Amino acid sequence: MSWDAADLGRYEQSITLKIPGYDHMHHMMEQLLAASITNNNDIHILVTGAGGGKELALLGANHLDWQLTGMDTSSRMLKLAQQKAEEAGITGRTTLLQGTIEQLPATVLYDGATCMLMLHFIQGMEAKKTFLQHLAQRLKPGAPLIIAAVDADLASPAYPVMMKAWREHMLQAGILAEEWERFTASLGQQSDPVSGELMVELLGECGFCGMTRYFGAFWVEAYYAIRD
Repeated sequence: MSWDAADLGRYEQSITLKIPGYDHMHHMMEQLLAASITNNNDIHILVTGAGGGKELALLGANHLDWQLTGMDTSSRMLKLAQQKAEEAGITGRTTLLQGTIEQLPATVLYDGATCMLMLHFIQGMEAKKTFLQHLAQRLKPGAPLIIAAVDADLASPAYPVMMKAWREHMLQAGILAEEWERFTASLGQQSDPVSGELMVELLGECGFCGMTRYFGAFWVEAYYAIRD
């Protein structure tokens, strides 16, 4: 999926309508990070898929002593993140980088990280593993990771029922029928979701432990994990 061609204004408006509890998922993310980080000195948090600025603004506003690094491959999405950082007054504590996680200096280790609603856009299990391994390598031992993704099992007997219910939710929330059609057609094509079971296995194989599901809404799941 090309975020550089996306309608960013519509994305901001629609994402909260598409996912029940979207804001709650992010507030719980902030609370879990805060509960995990007991050392209050020189805290550096890595936000992957930071375009849009949701996590940066939330973490920066609630933790005035945290330093934030946001990464994204899309220059347009990063411009939106820059705007959100400016509105939140956190630009002095925020570094925005365009590129992939492999390009981050391996010598810099972070106290925590987020990966919200972007892993399903990475195509293929090997690419997902590479991303998560590099992410683990850039975290201090014991550092928390909050990760959320569309964890749809496209082969599950429950898939059509879940999608039917999700469609009804979106249409009642104000999502247009053609927008729903584009979304459902993208699953397994423009995006590459894996099941929740595979998500937990992936995290374990890539250097994380203590995986705990803290949020779920239809096929969207969020997990707390700890760097080994």
